Amino acid sequence: MNKIKRYAEEIDEELDGAKKYIEKALDYKVRGDSQRYTKYKEMSAQELAHANALHEFAVQDIEELEKVFQDIPQKMVDEWEHSHNLFVEKAAWIRQMHSM
Repeated sequence: MNKIKRYAEEIDEELDGAKKYIEKALDYKVRGDSQRYTKYKEMSAQELAHANALHEFAVQDIEELEKVFQDIPQKMVDEWEHSHNLFVEKAAWIRQMHSM
């Protein structure tokens, strides 16, 4: 179960990195530095891809746990759902920033 918590923490770190990089990219776009804009945008996309991969791993592992353990504690389920919802919101916001 700690594995899922680590996934949530790692996903959050990747999303924080993706957000930081896209914010820098947009700053460079405003300044007219297209080379740095492009590089930071690429770095953000890579971090977002890492977060997506980790999220997929977490979902797969949770599905496997549910097959073995019929009674996963509700607190764990609630914590994962909260983390999942944050992932969806943050990732959507970062994707929207990428389209700017």
